Amino acid sequence: MKSVWEVLLSKAEREVRIAQQKLADAQQKKNLADERKIKLADLLVEYSTQLRSLQLRSHHTGEVHNYQQFIAQLQAMQVRSKQETTVLEENCAVARKAMLLKEHERMKLEMLAEREREKFESEMLYRENREIESSALQQFNFKERI
Repeated sequence: MKSVWEVLLSKAEREVRIAQQKLADAQQKKNLADERKIKLADLLVEYSTQLRSLQLRSHHTGEVHNYQQFIAQLQAMQVRSKQETTVLEENCAVARKAMLLKEHERMKLEMLAEREREKFESEMLYRENREIESSALQQFNFKERI
């Protein structure tokens, strides 16, 4: 039969796994956002370079306007991407803190379960010793009567 501490420990281990998964998910979302942020920066550099080269040669004003409009859209996306990254970093920090709290709780319950097991083993050893001593005393008394 499982002790209360072992049941609580298994529950805490489940909670730790769930918290670890949430942290991994949050970290993955943050990494994907970072990759998008890098791609946006690369696109911004690429199109800014293309705009400069277009402005150096003969060009149509509509073409320049299209490049400028697209660059403005990229800059707006970059601002949103920075905001998204900030939110995702906060989510990672919250998930990490929750996971650490769950892990701390699991370790505490593991220690209490171990203490309970040691106490049980100690009591069993004490009972076995008493039974052995009782049996030895009975045999001694029986031999003394004969």
